[in-house]
Amino acid sequence: MAEAEEALPWVSSKQLAWAASHPTAEEQAAGNGDGSTADDVALVQDALEHVMGVAPADPHSVFEAETQELFERFRMEKLGHPEADGHGVPSTQELVELGRQSELFSVRAGSSPAAEQPWVSLNQVVWASTHSAQEEREQPGGNASPKADVALVQDGLRRVMHTDVTDERGIFETATQGLYDEFRRTVLHLSGGDAVGAPGEQSLTELGQRAGLFRVRAGFPAGGTTDGAGVEVMGQIHPTQVTFHRCTSEGTLEDWIAQASTVAGVRASDFWVKGFRTAVARESSGNPNACNLWDSNARTPPGFSKVKDFGDGYRLHEPIVRLNGALTHFQCSRGIVQCIPQTFAQRHAPGTSVNIYDPVACIAAAMRYVRSRYGVAVDGSDLAKKVQQFDPNRPPHGY
Repeated sequence: MAEAEEALPWVSSKQLAWAASHPTAEEQAAGNGDGSTADDVALVQDALEHVMGVAPADPHSVFEAETQELFERFRMEKLGHPEADGHGVPSTQELVELGRQSELFSVRAGSSPAAEQPWVSLNQVVWASTHSAQEEREQPGGNASPKADVALVQDGLRRVMHTDVTDERGIFETATQGLYDEFRRTVLHLSGGDAVGAPGEQSLTELGQRAGLFRVRAGFPAGGTTDGAGVEVMGQIHPTQVTFHRCTSEGTLEDWIAQASTVAGVRASDFWVKGFRTAVARESSGNPNACNLWDSNARTPPGFSKVKDFGDGYRLHEPIVRLNGALTHFQCSRGIVQCIPQTFAQRHAPGTSVNIYDPVACIAAAMRYVRSRYGVAVDGSDLAKKVQQFDPNRPPHGY
């Protein structure tokens, strides 16, 4: 399920506050030095008409007394604010509610998005959200570090949610996670699994736009690696750069195998499809978010730390548990074909996600692994023969 619905036009709460506090057509026509308010005011007037059933009598795109009076009615009648609170310039949260009820616009706290706004890397933020404070602190500094990106996210949450983030600046821990989840629930109106866990691209983009503080890229800076976590765009990564956020991708196993074949550099064939159908059924029952909490791999080797995990925890003879950021042992087998992070990192396919629960990335790493360890042919024609776990005619056997 997507984190955000179809994009709506943006209005700036900063622009609208300026228009409301300069309530003459002449002042608004003169401008505030930060772009025109006309389009934003016109959208708010249209929304008030839609929600309240009556249009303000002011000229369209000019925020004068009639628009202010109708907005105050909206505050009291639709938001339930007592009369004493129902005066003054529109607040960001009130505008968010008006936009939501009218379904005509979204709100950002700043002015029009600026080309010079800094970039935040989704992968950097996700990495920070799934690793310990100690590991986050150990990353080098600099503008491209995870700490710099997390600090911008914390500033965005503070501006949009009007709440201080009590975590250390630049460190994504419990308080940041809690406020981010609250942002998804109360501002984006998400629920269930969509409102918890590591940040997704669309919710992070929404936060940056509403705060007017940053833009979001899904990958990494041009030029290959970051100056912070050092996650490489291509090929092998370090195990500590693996992330553990929940997969919400839609698709079929056959789709994922086909995509993985391309990025893993193997020849797509029925041999790969039949083999992975067998292995996936045995390893995870087809659940991309499976995390084995009980077998011999479920430990944290020296030099690693437990990680915040957003998968589905499996224990022997016990119900499956949605982890929702609970700490789990680093080396647990995870994903649709149950890779451990060290193997996933070593055999990571160029251009794929660093999230071990991403089914395409996990399958591609497994393809590269069986090719390297067992010498499986590029077309997978000897996969079942060389790796018993992929052979439907033999009993299960770990690989």
